[in-house]
Amino acid sequence: MKRFALAVLLLLCGLAAAAQTTKVRGTVTDADSGDPIPFAGVFFKGTTIGITADLDGHFTLETRDSEATVLVCQLLGYDTVEMPVRKGSFTQCDFKMKLTDNRLSGAVVKADNRLIKRLLSNIDKHRGRNDPERRPVYTCDVYNKMELDLTHAQEILTGKRFLREFGFVFDYMDTSAVSGVPYLPAMISESVVQRRHTSNPDADDETVIANRISGINPDSNMLSQFTGSMHLKINFYKPFINSFNVEFPSPIQNAGLLYYNYFIIDTLQVDGRKTYLVRYHPKNGISSPAFDGEMQIDAEEFAIRSIHAKMKRGGNVNWLRDFVIDAEYERLPDSTWFYKQDKMYADFSIALGDSSKVMSVIGTRQLDFSNPDFSDKPSIDRVNGPVKVESDSNHKSEEYWDSVRPYALTQKEKDIYKMVEQIQDMPLYQTLYTTVYTIVTGYLDLGPVGIGPYLKLISFNNLEGFRPRVGIHTSKNLSRKYRFTGFLAYGTRDREFKGGVSTELLFSREPTRKLTVDAHYDVIQLGRGTGQFTDNNILSSIWHGQQKLCPMSSYSVLYEHEFAMDFNASAEVALKRYYANGFVPMMRWDGTSIGSLATNELHLQARFSKEETVNRGHFIKTYMHTNYPVWTIDLTGSVSGLRKGDCGFFRPELTMDWKFRIPPAGMSKLHINAGTIVGTVPWPMLHLHEANSTNLMDKSAFSCMDYFEFASDTWVTALWYHNFNGFFLGKIPLLKKLNLREELTAKLAWGSLRDANNGTLPGYGAPLQFPDGMTALGKVPYVELGAGISNIFRLVRVDFIYRLTHRRKQMPDGSVIAARRPWTINVGLEFRF
Repeated sequence: MKRFALAVLLLLCGLAAAAQTTKVRGTVTDADSGDPIPFAGVFFKGTTIGITADLDGHFTLETRDSEATVLVCQLLGYDTVEMPVRKGSFTQCDFKMKLTDNRLSGAVVKADNRLIKRLLSNIDKHRGRNDPERRPVYTCDVYNKMELDLTHAQEILTGKRFLREFGFVFDYMDTSAVSGVPYLPAMISESVVQRRHTSNPDADDETVIANRISGINPDSNMLSQFTGSMHLKINFYKPFINSFNVEFPSPIQNAGLLYYNYFIIDTLQVDGRKTYLVRYHPKNGISSPAFDGEMQIDAEEFAIRSIHAKMKRGGNVNWLRDFVIDAEYERLPDSTWFYKQDKMYADFSIALGDSSKVMSVIGTRQLDFSNPDFSDKPSIDRVNGPVKVESDSNHKSEEYWDSVRPYALTQKEKDIYKMVEQIQDMPLYQTLYTTVYTIVTGYLDLGPVGIGPYLKLISFNNLEGFRPRVGIHTSKNLSRKYRFTGFLAYGTRDREFKGGVSTELLFSREPTRKLTVDAHYDVIQLGRGTGQFTDNNILSSIWHGQQKLCPMSSYSVLYEHEFAMDFNASAEVALKRYYANGFVPMMRWDGTSIGSLATNELHLQARFSKEETVNRGHFIKTYMHTNYPVWTIDLTGSVSGLRKGDCGFFRPELTMDWKFRIPPAGMSKLHINAGTIVGTVPWPMLHLHEANSTNLMDKSAFSCMDYFEFASDTWVTALWYHNFNGFFLGKIPLLKKLNLREELTAKLAWGSLRDANNGTLPGYGAPLQFPDGMTALGKVPYVELGAGISNIFRLVRVDFIYRLTHRRKQMPDGSVIAARRPWTINVGLEFRF
């Protein structure tokens, strides 16, 4: 998290040197009518570097070729026009084309679906041979260079008194060839990796051999794992290109005609081989994200030689003003094809209009592939994960970097590393760094100790009343091997102190080996989901809903062990005690209260995943994303007879979480949990079906269910969410510009309850009576259905949830009561691209 905070600050006040790259951007129009001229060829004179104008006559080009000093525009029926460009700089080139003297009509290019069908069919037939990922094995070296830049920085920051000491950074301004907007370079990184691939089994991994990031301490660089080539991989031979969780249809997929119109512009000779130049554009009525660009296809082997893909505007994509991919493939001596170069450009912005002056972040990434080898099957490490970082990767010499780069850096580019170090020594930078780090992590670190989390400093609830809280933890400045955490809180209504202490001992960060010892006394909500709004913080206080809080003391020892990247396990011993109160009654059948009940638990957990991206902090490991289901097995047992009021049981559970895409119709998230309880237990130890008593969204709970409404000792829960990503609303003219997205929700709970655990049946052995309103689910499953709209102002989601079953419940005394909330409206915030 701290490295993320540093990256944010580098965007706010960092700097870099502009590369000596010649960049051009412009339009091609008819000199007489002013209409755009699509498909005009634009290229640097004396080179093979060029592109065709799109349907609106726009084009962009950039190159490091020192011979690129003149730009040429030509099209059959028009006079050829040449325009000088500034070498190593940005030039705006707007061509106004005149018809030739014989007054020939301008060239007209029409889509020919018959030829395109044949071409796409041939590409598909040769896909197995031409797609590098379908090779049985390969290894290769990859050089990766990434840069982050700030647009409109000079306009916004100039004149700000507190930034005067950073004024020299504007000497390094450059201009984007894609948008034509000036930008200030802010961060640069370089890495050299070795990538390995096998198709049987389908697996990839890589080793980061060398890495450096401007402004990051080499001894504490946790971003190295994200600087290789495994993340944001681009392969146009796949049906869909996934970037930032957005699915773009590949223009060479067999069903490409569903999304694009194609135009065969020309037939070229490239490296002595006949090559088709094909322009493609999204079809009218396509509301999902799509590309606009051109590609070169080898006419003999139907392989991609190069492809230029720019995101179509208006495709219901958030935070991305521009997104461009340029990929090149090369033909090897054995007549097969392999990656050559992969360039990506992304302009992240709050405002998506071209005329906006809001500061945005430009990210660029270039991969250069070399030394492909297909002879021996590489050894794929299935234990330590897909990305390994060599211990000395952050300590390579300048001589090493000069030897491995495919092209030399300019002196200004080299200066970025020491310039960022200079800016980090400025007092203002330290203040900004501390502010951002506090916002991101929740703790204000003051040397070896941090205070927080700030969201929990003040809260209130119906049990404790007003609840001030102070928490501290030791920071990494004290140790990266151990961390102490503690908190103290007080309730003005119950007049009780709560508090806790914990110690984390990190034996290994990769793979994870960690021991946590914890002791605390606090209040919890039994039967709640995992949403943040049900935790003890200021947000849950404002929208607390129907709370039924229970004081609990816990003493636990937890050990986490990562056997392999795909297999994580933990073991925990915990002594817990739950205390009765007016919201959580624990009544015997004779009407007396037991005061409290206890468990003496052993909890074993095993988690299985595949190809999952993981972010490893110093003490926290965060599971980011996988395209495959994640399976979790939980085994919990409690032994009775060790303490007063304790109970014994065995509770096995199986959970499956899966996020899968259904392009172009959006993405689904599915959560399934099943379990049973062996033994006779008091009602707080039953499975209390997760409820959400607020109007705030909690995707882990039932929206129309109250706390303590249903209990089971054998159960299955299924939660399904689907986002259509504007698939339908994007086709309605009046709604299309709003970029709204359709949401569907289905939630189901099935459960049974043995008589011995049913607290509504006296004389059957249940230790405690159920609280008022609690029943078993019965034979009919509990079902909620919902529909909603998301992406309102790009952040807000509103769902209407309808309780389909159990709208009227028959109580043990024969009375029938109506559900308190037969329907509800949930509101939430979601950040999506």
